[in-house]
Amino acid sequence: MLKFIFMEFLKEFKDNNAYIVGGAIRNYILKKEIKDLDIVIETQSGNFLSIIKKLSKKSNIFPLDLERKIYRINAGKLTIDISHTSDIISDILKRDFTINSLFVDINKVKIKTDKNSFILKLKSDDIKDITGGVKDIKKGIIRVISENSIKDDPLRILRAYRFWATLEFKIENKTFKIIKDSKVLLMKSSPERIREELIKIFQTDLSAWIISNMAKSGVLFVIFPQLKLQLKCAEVYYGKGGVLKHTINVLRRMDILLSNPQKYINLPSEIIEEVKNDISTIKMAGLLHDIAKPHKANVIGDRLRFFGHEEYGGVIAERILKNLRYSNNEIRYIRALISNHLRIGNLAYNNIITQKAIMRIFYELKEFTSGLLILSWADHSSYISEKKLEKSFKIIKEKPFFIKTKLPKTGIKKTIRFLQVVNMISKNYSNYTSAYNLKPVIDGNIIMKTLNIPPSKEVGLIIKRIINLQIEGKIKTKEEAIKYIKTLKMRSER
Repeated sequence: MLKFIFMEFLKEFKDNNAYIVGGAIRNYILKKEIKDLDIVIETQSGNFLSIIKKLSKKSNIFPLDLERKIYRINAGKLTIDISHTSDIISDILKRDFTINSLFVDINKVKIKTDKNSFILKLKSDDIKDITGGVKDIKKGIIRVISENSIKDDPLRILRAYRFWATLEFKIENKTFKIIKDSKVLLMKSSPERIREELIKIFQTDLSAWIISNMAKSGVLFVIFPQLKLQLKCAEVYYGKGGVLKHTINVLRRMDILLSNPQKYINLPSEIIEEVKNDISTIKMAGLLHDIAKPHKANVIGDRLRFFGHEEYGGVIAERILKNLRYSNNEIRYIRALISNHLRIGNLAYNNIITQKAIMRIFYELKEFTSGLLILSWADHSSYISEKKLEKSFKIIKEKPFFIKTKLPKTGIKKTIRFLQVVNMISKNYSNYTSAYNLKPVIDGNIIMKTLNIPPSKEVGLIIKRIINLQIEGKIKTKEEAIKYIKTLKMRSER
């Protein structure tokens, strides 16, 4: 398919100057995988649209950005973006960073594909570099092409951080100052584009480091002003940086865990793969999981408490995510994790953890439970240093130790107990998934008919009781459920 498309390209480009530009050439120099090609045709608009029209008859091409006349071809995991310019030099000088400004005549490149990447073969002397991009690539530097680069497209602020994460390059000092001084312009970018850059940052193992540096520059608070309230909140617990310091530590534990999950958690391999597919969503839940702590902070007795912060945090997170144009399912997932992030920890205070208590979590969260386990693990492990976590990786996968009196309020002993409970549930994950599809053996109509009551909240409460009894194995059939609700009628008549 792609080979055929390229043959068609070459035919159409024969009488035009066409170039491979940007990230593909950068990745070629870095010997990194190439999944996207950016092709620019040096021609007038009318001729360009004629080329697109011809290509559309032979390939699935669609407009990506009509205003800028950018078209895309998707082929599995690979993409080709096609645009045009009347002058390739002026096009290059309008781009974001020097590392993305390299270009080469497409006729001087041999292009092959496999299922997962493009393979380019070209001579280094054929790479055109008018901004010092090759030098910056070799030094690992992210540098704007001009002082107007950020002003022309403020989303480049986030792109700089994303390249820091994906390439492990450093932002050059002058560029960093421009980013810091221009950060408020970021909100001129569409929410969808901001969301996509955040997702790409969260998909890396350096997400905590990047989020931390975004906080230092203030960029983070332009996108999430609510997080700024965390800086001074609960410094008595978390030290300088308050709740935000804890939040970033949670993200760091996620980075550690998901770079080597089998080392730290007992989840089945197929569940780990599901988690990896959802990692950017789970990390967003990690970023926002304590968003409501500043709103709920109260001194009760001699302690600072945050009662209700998890549920209110879910409400605040939903508003933020809607503004960023997250899908309804992603919002449900993230809100579920935030609103329930204390539940597994609450189980850990008890020596006897019943199957009913665990099954109830699986029933209510269903397939979101795996994400909750990841968030819980990261949340609790953030209270000990990375060094102590590394030393404890074997003991945290052991059976939960017996609590002789009660757990201490803080310290490594409490953390280990919490992580052992997370691992106990993770190890037996497949034993609890039957709760996903658990349905009440009777419906509201039968309840109303049996008890002779109208539609009301009481009906819903009775259904919840029946579900709990099903989880405990005390009700298995419709007849047993009817017998149970008749006892409720008898009690009400006494």
